[in-house]
Amino acid sequence: MGPDRGGPIATHRGRCAEAHLGCPCRGDETIHEERSREITEARGRSAESVECPECGSPTTPLAIVSWGNCRACRTAQSREVNPLRW
Repeated sequence: MGPDRGGPIATHRGRCAEAHLGCPCRGDETIHEERSREITEARGRSAESVECPECGSPTTPLAIVSWGNCRACRTAQSREVNPLRW
């Protein structure tokens, strides 16, 4: 195969590099900066424990900022949408 074995990877206009991490900016720099600030602050408080708004169990601030709930609630929610098939 030669060095010219394909074109550049397509980029989607209006999406940021953190879209797969839940960034809602859709290309709006103001929203992206605010979200980045919230995530940075949550990472700085990683030693703290906060309550999950759904079940009340302790979780990290980053989980709440990123997903809105704790890992157990996120797993349970995904199982409702896509049940395991054994």
